[in-house]
Amino acid sequence: MENIPLLRDIVVLMVVSIPIIILLTRAGLPTVIGFLVAGVLIGPYGLGLVNEAHEVETLSQIGIVLLLFTIGLEFSVTKMLNIRREAVLGGGLQVLLTLVITLVAGLFFDFSFVVSLLLGFVVTLSSTAIVLKLLVDKGQVNTVHGSMTVGILLFQDICVVLMVMVLQSIGSDGGTSTFKIITGLLLSLLAFAIIVAVVAFVIPRIFNMVVKLQNREIFILTILLACLGTAWLTSMFGLSLALGAFIAGLAISESEYSQQIVAEVIPFRDTFASLFFISIGMLLDFKYVVLHLPKLFLLVVAVIALKAIVIFFVGTVLRYRLRNTIVVALSLAQIGEFSFILIKMGEGYGLLGRDLYQSLLAASVITMALTPFIFQWSSKVAASAGRHLAKGGKGAELDGKKEGGKGEVKNHVVIIGYGVNGRHLAQVLKSTSIEHVILDINIAKIRKAKAAGHRAYYGDASHPELLRKMRIAKAKMLVVAISDPITTRRVVKASRRLNPTVSIIVRTRYLHEVEDLYKLGADQVIPEEFETSVEIFARVLKNYRIPKNIIQTQIEVVRQEGYAMLRSASVESERLASLTSVLEESLMETFYVESGCSVAGTTLAELDLRHQTGTSVIAVVRHGTAETNPPASHMIEPGDILVMIGSHSQLNAAGELLSDQCPSGKKEEVGGLEEIVASAAGSELDDGLGDELDDELEDEFGEGLEELEDAPEK
Repeated sequence: MENIPLLRDIVVLMVVSIPIIILLTRAGLPTVIGFLVAGVLIGPYGLGLVNEAHEVETLSQIGIVLLLFTIGLEFSVTKMLNIRREAVLGGGLQVLLTLVITLVAGLFFDFSFVVSLLLGFVVTLSSTAIVLKLLVDKGQVNTVHGSMTVGILLFQDICVVLMVMVLQSIGSDGGTSTFKIITGLLLSLLAFAIIVAVVAFVIPRIFNMVVKLQNREIFILTILLACLGTAWLTSMFGLSLALGAFIAGLAISESEYSQQIVAEVIPFRDTFASLFFISIGMLLDFKYVVLHLPKLFLLVVAVIALKAIVIFFVGTVLRYRLRNTIVVALSLAQIGEFSFILIKMGEGYGLLGRDLYQSLLAASVITMALTPFIFQWSSKVAASAGRHLAKGGKGAELDGKKEGGKGEVKNHVVIIGYGVNGRHLAQVLKSTSIEHVILDINIAKIRKAKAAGHRAYYGDASHPELLRKMRIAKAKMLVVAISDPITTRRVVKASRRLNPTVSIIVRTRYLHEVEDLYKLGADQVIPEEFETSVEIFARVLKNYRIPKNIIQTQIEVVRQEGYAMLRSASVESERLASLTSVLEESLMETFYVESGCSVAGTTLAELDLRHQTGTSVIAVVRHGTAETNPPASHMIEPGDILVMIGSHSQLNAAGELLSDQCPSGKKEEVGGLEEIVASAAGSELDDGLGDELDDELEDEFGEGLEELEDAPEK
């Protein structure tokens, strides 16, 4: 039987890490800590349960690549230009000051210049993987302190190239060659520029073609190709894998489908990133830590203090608010994962002794393990410092940069699907200035929505991550207007979980789906099949000149019996006539006077419809006989049908006035439809005509008539 050692190791990783993560999560600790602890336990310095540590480390690099890819997607070229000051000035100052201070400290403790320089390189870098993971989990990537953090980390990643070149020059030649270093750096920068240009031109065009295929498998493979391919390409020119992945994400960050790409990548990213944190824990020699605890304690405290102070100074120079400066300073106060590369290179070139090598590895892992705690603590420290300064009269913030940008969207309507229903709803919301966002899997519809001035995004709404991007947690209403019943159920279930208070309205095709959707969390379900049948019989009754108030009463009765939980107004079917046909209708309306109407027993003069609404009563139908041009003294009796003429607004006003003086329209209070039809038409209904009409409707509407056949007689 075939044996795959790597597969066994991955199973061991899962078996050990999952229980640890569950326990730590219940204790309120970050999941990153659980992965690090699991790595320490199963690593070569722990229980030694993993045999293929190198393969696990290789797989873990994919997690870093995917993490930087999603960060690139979160940003855009515009945002990158906006943080160029943070990246160049902030990152440059941080790298330079940390490097110089560490170099001087190394010389002070009698290390050689080369070793001191290596120590400076190691301490300068922060953990891109851990810090960005924490920012992503907290949703703080696009905050002010998030932008500053990302800017500094990106500059550090670029500097890794120069640091590696310097160490390679030292290791191969035994001394530094300035010309060689500068030449290599210029070539790397040139390669970087070429890669950026090529990726920015090619990748969006590839996705434009792939999206049109409407094939999820091809879409996912294209995502992985763009991410991993660009990362590999940059590594061929001496740049980091992570930097290449960031470039790929940045290249498609402003496309219509960037949100969908993020949703597809997240499961891969989180899986492989967890392997990275486990592999970091595997590097820690716990016995060495115990034996050298005092020394390592001082080293860790010194590193955290130095980096925090330097970055605080940088934030002050950039004139950031005090709170943001403190949060960034504490967030970046660790040694990064790229430092492991430099440490291993230093050991390989004979620059680091065994003791110093282990000390640097241990200090790096410990500072990274402490980062989640420090990150959580940083906001409290910043708030406390702000209150203290405010009491001292100095103010809680520094002058300068404001936390800007548009306010977060809230109390908005999320529309899933930009078909006929979604399009009409979006247009109404736009005209009434109600905030709304649209999500659809059809790129052509999204482009139409954007052209119409709506905020629209491409993506599969069944992904909870995409619903989060639509700010579902802050939304007031969610309207699901898509044809796919499986996706509809997933959207309703995920949305209810993400926002227990959001009002969810769902359009579905068939009645049998209504109950399930209510159970999943929908507040209102509008079955298209049912509404079609309602519209059919409403039009049939209208052709027989049944008064409008009686038709509306029958609609309400059928709705109550058909799906009692539905409380919304009827939904206009796609098969309804256009607005033009509505405007072209005859400006004549009828009203049936029920028994109990207060208008019964009054004269037309006392009713005074012309004065109150502008409508004229041109006829009164009683017992099948129409009296045209009735005099003002004509007495209205129960069972009369008033025939009125006027404009749309006048007839609507008359209908409302008369309806207010009549019963609410309960089923038992309304006369039989056959009697009303007979009065309106002047004769009894013809059975043959009814059968012929049924046949025509059955041929034209098919299943839609089934519900009409089951409707009550009244």
